[in-house]
Parts: sequence; structure tokens; C-alpha cells
Amino acid sequence: MFIMGSSSMRVAAIVFYLCFLTFATFHNCFCNGNSNIVCSKTEKQALLKFKQDLKDPSNRLSSWAGDNCCQWSGVVCDNFTGHVHVIHLPYNYSDADCHYNGSYSEYEACWRHHQLGGKINPSLLDLKHLRYLDLSGNHFGGIRIPSFIGSIGSLRYLDLSGAEFSGAIPHQLGNLTMIRYLDLSFNYLYLQGTFSETELKLRGDNLHWVSGLLSLQHLDMSRVNLSKAVDWVEVMSTLPSLVELQLRGCDLKYSSPSTTINFTSLHILDLSDNNFAESIPKWIFSLHHLVSLDISYCNFYGPIPNGIQNLTSLKEFYADANNLNSSLPKGLFSLKDLVVLELGSNKFQGPIPIGLLNMTCLRDIGLGDNLFTTLPNGLLSRLSRLESVYLADNLLQGVISGAVGNLTSLISLDSKHE
Repeated sequence: MFIMGSSSMRVAAIVFYLCFLTFATFHNCFCNGNSNIVCSKTEKQALLKFKQDLKDPSNRLSSWAGDNCCQWSGVVCDNFTGHVHVIHLPYNYSDADCHYNGSYSEYEACWRHHQLGGKINPSLLDLKHLRYLDLSGNHFGGIRIPSFIGSIGSLRYLDLSGAEFSGAIPHQLGNLTMIRYLDLSFNYLYLQGTFSETELKLRGDNLHWVSGLLSLQHLDMSRVNLSKAVDWVEVMSTLPSLVELQLRGCDLKYSSPSTTINFTSLHILDLSDNNFAESIPKWIFSLHHLVSLDISYCNFYGPIPNGIQNLTSLKEFYADANNLNSSLPKGLFSLKDLVVLELGSNKFQGPIPIGLLNMTCLRDIGLGDNLFTTLPNGLLSRLSRLESVYLADNLLQGVISGAVGNLTSLISLDSKHE
């Protein structure tokens, strides 16, 4: 359960960028532009060429006709100059009226029908004032991200997530020096073969191109294959404006840098679902501004270092499904603002420390599937904001004391044990 962490904070980040673009230059949403503003002939032709190379089986771009491209669906123009600032053409699965009736192939065919595909025409280079480009969730069938996108120097926001791009990320994206939001996550395509299925993934063999994106605040490369990017920590730490870094499931195997790390502005870090097979690296505990940290499913082992106490702004900590052991460190219980604590499916042992009772902001506790033996008295009565408690599959004896009825926000309580 997410209280205010990665998912909701990501939404907040997106809203921030939309508001920035909207109020800085125009006053319309992603519908039709101002009817009093007319786009230039050059920009109209650029959009028509872009449309020509797209596959649009459901005719989503039917409004792309007539003289004024500022009135076309998914296009937003500046209210004063008429220049095209936004192309907003994501596909959202919830938008299509597709229902699963037992046949996955029919279900897939339905939402495929509503996705854009084909190629991305370099005519976008003629949109000299384009700030926002969102093609996420579409079906580009394993083609590479066009390198010319790195020459759209006016871009502040680029979302190509979940659009089935594959191959190497073009290093030319490092030329987008004004970019603030970059999402390349979840780009992969399964090809069904006779004997096996092949997964085509977007990959980043070398991340040095990222170091030039000095204005970048949000970077999501989840599910991008970064197995060869051995210096990813050093590269990412050179980004002075970075607030959110999402690297979930990137085949990362190295997390211990050889140099000093300086993530001065990082608030959200997600490294989950990587196979590090080492102890939790110390540099993580130097990120004093972290609000959300997810290191679940990373094959980390050993104890949680007491350096966790340095993360005084932390509100969400996910470290479940690792091989962490020993007892919980005292420093963990100094994090008084923590809202979510997920430590399930590890090898923690001994009594659950009484210090847990001081974490009165907690709403979600996951300590199940460990080797804990006893609970502190008054767990439920002291932590009155709890919404979800998972303590099952430990070595706990006795029953939970405290009035469950007083927990007016409690949604889920699981404390069963053998």
C-alpha cells in the first residue's frame, strides 16, 4: 500500500510539470487549443507528416484536419504566439472499452486497436518550440528510439514509457539540456517463437550521456536493461537537480561506487527488483533528503546498517524480499516521520524492538515472513494511525494486545503464525 510515496509522488511530479507548462505559456489542457490562435503553416505540415507515418487503426487523430492545428486533439499551442508546445498522445488502457472475456488474444486485439504505432517522423524537428512530447503506452513494435529526438532542444518533458521501443538508448538524448522529466521505463516486447519467447528490451550500455542533463528532475528507466552500465551510481550522482530516480528491474549488479556520491537533491529512489547480492551500500544512507526508498527484491544481505538513522526525512522504506538478517537497528526507530515500513520476507530475528512504538506516524507495517519471536506490548494502542499490519509467518507467541476497535483506520490485520 502506498501512502504518499513513489506512485503518488510520481503523480505529483507529473502534475507539477503540467502546471509549469500550462501556466508558463498557455492556459489550455490537452484538448483543443485556443480557437483565436492559428498555428503556422510550417508546424501544421510537420504535424501532418508526423501523422502520416503513424498507424492509427482507431482513427484517434481524426481531428487532425483543417487549417488550425491548435484545435487538433492532443496538440496545445502557445496562447500568444501560436507555436506548438505540446504533443500529448499517450495510450491509457483504461480509456479503451476493452473487457477480458476469457480470450487474451481478443482482449489484446482490442487495446492494440486503440494504440498508435508505425514510425516517428523527423518532421518533429520543425516544431522549434515543442516543450512536451508524450507517446507513452503506444505500440511501436520494437523499433529504436529515433536519435533525432535528441535534437529537439526545446523539450522539457519526454515520456516514451511502455511504448515498445527496444535496442540501445540513443546517446543523442544527452543533448536535451533543458529536459526536466524523462521517462523511458517499461519498454519491452515479447516475440513468440516456436520453442521460446524472446524479450526485446530497451537497453543502456553506457549512461554517460545522462551526465549532461543538468536540469533533469525526474528520471525513470525502470525495466531498461542496464546490466552493462557498471558506473551508473557515479553517473546519476552528477545530476544536480535530480529529485526522483526510478531504476526498478534494470538488471543492475553493481551498487558500490569508487568515488564520493553527491545526490544533493534526491527525494525518491527506487532500486527494487535488481540482483545486487551484497550488503546495503553505505552511500544510500548519505542521501539526507530521501523521502521514499525502495530496495525490495534486491538480494541484499546482512543487517540494516545503523546509518539508516541519517535519513531523517524518510517517510517510506521498502526493504522486503531480501536476505537481510540480525535484529532491527536502533537507528531505524529514530525515524519518527516514517509512514510505511515494509521489511517482510527477510531473516530478521529476535523480539520486535519496543522502539517501534515511538513511530506514531506509521500507517503500514509489514514484518511478516521473518523470525521475530515477540511483539512489544501496546503495539496497536500506541500506533493509532495504522491501516495495514502484516505480521504473519514469524515465530511469534501469544496474541496481540491492545484494542483493535480503537484503530478506526485499520483496513488489514494479518498476524497468523504456525
